[in-house]
Amino acid sequence: MLGHVDGYVGAIQSTLDDVQRHLLDKMSAFHKAHNRMIPLHRLPIEVFVQIITGALEPFQTYPWSGTSAKRLLTLCRVCNRWKDVIDRTPSLWATIDIRDPAALTALAVSRSSNHPLNIIGTPSSSSPNYWSYPTAGWTQFKNTVMMQSTRWRSIRLVVASPKDAQALINAPAPRLQSLEVKSMEQCRVNLQSGSGILQEAGPRLRRLALHGLAIPWRACMLHNLRYLSISGLDEFAPSCEEILGVLRMCHALVEVNLALEPAANLEPFQEERPFTLTQLRSMTFDSHNSPWPFPLLETISTPSVRHVSLDLDFSGAESLFPSIMKRVRGLLSTVIDSPYNMTISTYQTHLEWACHPSEIGLDEWSFNVTAWTESQGLDEILEAILVERDANRFAPRSIAIDLNGPIHSGFSAALGKLDGVDSILEFAALSCDLDPLFTYMSSATTGHGWGLPELQKLIIYDCAYDPAKLLDMVLSRYGGEGDGISDGGGRPPPFKRIEISHAPGEADEDTLGLVEDIEDIER
Repeated sequence: MLGHVDGYVGAIQSTLDDVQRHLLDKMSAFHKAHNRMIPLHRLPIEVFVQIITGALEPFQTYPWSGTSAKRLLTLCRVCNRWKDVIDRTPSLWATIDIRDPAALTALAVSRSSNHPLNIIGTPSSSSPNYWSYPTAGWTQFKNTVMMQSTRWRSIRLVVASPKDAQALINAPAPRLQSLEVKSMEQCRVNLQSGSGILQEAGPRLRRLALHGLAIPWRACMLHNLRYLSISGLDEFAPSCEEILGVLRMCHALVEVNLALEPAANLEPFQEERPFTLTQLRSMTFDSHNSPWPFPLLETISTPSVRHVSLDLDFSGAESLFPSIMKRVRGLLSTVIDSPYNMTISTYQTHLEWACHPSEIGLDEWSFNVTAWTESQGLDEILEAILVERDANRFAPRSIAIDLNGPIHSGFSAALGKLDGVDSILEFAALSCDLDPLFTYMSSATTGHGWGLPELQKLIIYDCAYDPAKLLDMVLSRYGGEGDGISDGGGRPPPFKRIEISHAPGEADEDTLGLVEDIEDIER
């Protein structure tokens, strides 16, 4: 009897297993049919791969987001279709991040087949710079990816020593198009005869960024560059002759960023033959207290430049100030193609001059200049910047002037350079003596108009001034009892904002009384 029961139980269990297996098969078929109906899965495989490729790009930038290969493994778990497409597409595995574990790196190298490789060793959206740091995967890189150098298409790495830099630069890489390397210890690498990145990849190389790493600056092997960045070099920095030699050969250069400290003699470049970089769109020169950018600005013509950032040091080269500023103004005329706003900021040792489109969201061009000079007075600086401002196709819609730090002399003369400049809408001052400014704004100037006639904002912080002079300026411009000017006649438009601030504890009775006097005028 019990044997018959056991037989029935076994048969029932077998039937249930068959039913469950059949149900699971039906559910799997249903899920597959459902997945095929999803719009994303109805796209051609090539389009689907492009979507995944675009989605993975941000993970090459931020160190906290996980690497590209790790994200691919996650995507493989979504469904069988995704896994099949990802596993069988070598291009998706072609980004090798040396931060990954050795097993994952080996898997990516294997699945990438013979596809060109993009090597990442530093998470950044830009070239390696001062803030970049080496990762812990260099040994793994030498044991796995270094042996695949003939497949390298791009490299972005930070190396810890000159020995590592030497090994990298002398690896055979005939497919290489982009080389971005930072050496934590400044060094110059020597090219071994025969193969090597720059010898084999020279004709293909389009992007070169070196920080703290010098190479033989042979123009012949860099002539196809579109992007060039050199920074972080002191004693190994290229000379001005070498820089000009490279730039002269790079006819197709689109962007150049140079931040160097070479001890260059300017005399040999006075007669240098000028040349034109017709395709250059972006130019950044950071002098680091050296005059090396001057011969470059005098020699190179850039008719298509759209983004300019210059850090110029005139210390010891003050005689070049007029000619270089003339060249800089010429660059501004080339860059601007729309209405813009201008900001001029002065400090004790330097000035900053920036122009940007006045329309919000428009970033098709930019212009920024920092000039270090101690011999030029504020009047000379303002004149150099504001001269010919109306000769450009677009005049500035507004000018903001920021004075930072004490102005020992020349303030009154500098104010005279502002006569007739109606586009100055904002004036801010920090730790200055502003009595000359209030006097200038209280009466007609030499141009028979109000000083700063269209000024809308006056911001003062921790400045020395006579409150009576400030009150006289307000009375003369905006009316008051016995001022002798009829209401509405010949007055400049009223301020939209006056802000007067003191360092903590420095507000005094005169300032408080001034506020009460201004309130009486408003009433």
